[in-house]
Amino acid sequence: MPPPFQVREATRSDLPALARLGARLARMHHRMDPRRFFVLPAMEDGYARWLARERRNRGAVVLAAVRPGRGGREQVVGYAYGRIEPRDWNSLRERCGVGIDLLVAPRARRRGVGKALVEALAEGLARRGAPRVVIQVATENPEARAVFARLGFRPTMLEMTRELRPPRRRA
Repeated sequence: MPPPFQVREATRSDLPALARLGARLARMHHRMDPRRFFVLPAMEDGYARWLARERRNRGAVVLAAVRPGRGGREQVVGYAYGRIEPRDWNSLRERCGVGIDLLVAPRARRRGVGKALVEALAEGLARRGAPRVVIQVATENPEARAVFARLGFRPTMLEMTRELRPPRRRA
């Protein structure tokens, strides 16, 4: 019996579905803190262009989780995106793989899709020379934090945001 889903490198034809998932992720973050996370009217278009460019980046990994759909066509049920980033003096982070996006469609959750995407992303980044994977997880997403902890990730930093008052104008 074939597995209910497969994780593979994203193809050009996957980009519209991945862009919808990416925009969904951006909107979710925006709902959590609209002052910290931006959304744009055409988020899907921006994501599709960005992921198309990143698919050509030798240091990037763009994955699709797919399952058989109607008429034998594959249906995208999740995606992961990460890339190799150089040493960063600002965050005191050595060269590593950075997991940037991971989202599983709600109807496909709790079936191992997220775990499979994380493992495939880590493997893809390791093949590109990453000694470790660093991710950021929204503080208001305890379910995702718990999943990543079960997969061996440890907390290392917590981003905190403070709004600044605009400068006063001189009279």
